[in-house]
Amino acid sequence: MAKLIAAPNLQLPWSSSKQDDSRFWVIGLVLFVLFFILSVIITRIEVPEPDRDELEEKAIELAQVILEKQEIPEPPPPPPKEEEKKEEEKPKEEPEPEKEPEPEPEPEPKPEPKPEPEEVKLVEAKEAAAAELNQFADMLSDMREDTVDLSDASNDQLVQGTGEEEKLDRALIGASASSKSAGINTENLSRDVGGTTLSGKESTRVTSKIATATGTGDKATAEEVVREKSRRSDEEIRSVMDKNKALIFNVYNKALRKNPTLEGKVVFKIVIDPTGKVVDAEIVSSELNDADLEKKLLGRIRLINFGTRDVLRTTVNYSLDFLPY
Repeated sequence: MAKLIAAPNLQLPWSSSKQDDSRFWVIGLVLFVLFFILSVIITRIEVPEPDRDELEEKAIELAQVILEKQEIPEPPPPPPKEEEKKEEEKPKEEPEPEKEPEPEPEPEPKPEPKPEPEEVKLVEAKEAAAAELNQFADMLSDMREDTVDLSDASNDQLVQGTGEEEKLDRALIGASASSKSAGINTENLSRDVGGTTLSGKESTRVTSKIATATGTGDKATAEEVVREKSRRSDEEIRSVMDKNKALIFNVYNKALRKNPTLEGKVVFKIVIDPTGKVVDAEIVSSELNDADLEKKLLGRIRLINFGTRDVLRTTVNYSLDFLPY
């Protein structure tokens, strides 16, 4: 037995049919005709012109309303000025004769303030230090003025060569290894120390390259001692340079921004005055190969102050390694 199967409705719900389309056109046509008739009727209606008199009255009324001003109350009249009373002129009193000023008593001289104990101690300490410095300066001047007198040595009998050496007898300990020992005999042992001695009271001529015609050995030694004690110490110079390293490396870092390949060791020759100022500065050797940067580094070093010291002018070679980090 055959079955009828209803076919599915493939029409979309928003799709329109022929009936809907015909209904839309009918309604649109009817509305168009109605609006067209109304527009023709409205354009043919004549509106009466307004009367000018009425318009002017309305304008006057409106203008009167706008032009009305509120009356401002007048300010109250100022109070009458009181008559100024004239002061009666009083008779001028005659000035009394001025009395001569009495001489002021002379102030008594104030007693000088006694120095405090701490100030006294400071003064005494300064005086003691000055006395010690003067004593040390006198000793140094005496060392410079001392000379060696060789007149007495020239009168003695000079002998070329050295004196004869005295032979010292020493006892032999242990004659043979195979024999038995009955003990060590110390009676014949010598207690003197071996060496050479000069016979008599003769003197020996000594040839030396130290003594010259310009001065004596003692004087040269004294001058070397004074020179060593009168120069700035390496530790002091190093500490001052360490404090100024940041400023020196700032100059290098600025140049490093333009040329990142700058690096190397620079040796400076610095001459320091006793006042602490850098008198002269020059570059002994440099691996930077940048004349502009080297000139700026020398200018920065010349601004360093090492402090005032009672020393001689000091010359030192100081090296710095400039490496980019």
